[in-house]
Amino acid sequence: MTLYALILFLHLTGVVALFLAFGIEWAAISFLVSANSAAEAQAWLRLGRLGPLINGPALLLVILSGGYLASIINVFKQGWIPASFIGIAVVAALGVAINVPKMRAIRLAIPKGGDALSTALRTKLLPVSVRLRTFAALGIVFMMVAKGPFGASMLALLAGLFLGLLLCIPVVTRKSATPH
Repeated sequence: MTLYALILFLHLTGVVALFLAFGIEWAAISFLVSANSAAEAQAWLRLGRLGPLINGPALLLVILSGGYLASIINVFKQGWIPASFIGIAVVAALGVAINVPKMRAIRLAIPKGGDALSTALRTKLLPVSVRLRTFAALGIVFMMVAKGPFGASMLALLAGLFLGLLLCIPVVTRKSATPH
């Protein structure tokens, strides 16, 4: 086995771990926002905390191994590399701007229960965020496989975000549940 093959394996392992984290987060958020009690919300919130614990190290592994691979095959000047970094920044920004404050609000509302918890759980932004980030990441995977120029790679990212938006339609059109 060559060093290149080992690093490529680590890179792909990081990508799989990222999507595993997105899957865990997607499931946890889906159940969290429909929780009927503080105890139920607490259980789903605990599961939801696994996502960042997995995707942080996985993203670091993907970036470091991807940087090494890109340097070995000398592709830093190709358009898909900066487009990938833009996509990673979009995914990270969505997570920081939406998930961090919304999950914190839910965590703080759990001990209060009642209306405070009900209001915090009624957010539609968490399911929207995880869908957008998952499909933006899928767009990044596509652009890395296609290795196209910058414009085409940005279109791949936008297509991923668009698919994510389409999957958000059921979330944003669903009527809010009655207070818990």
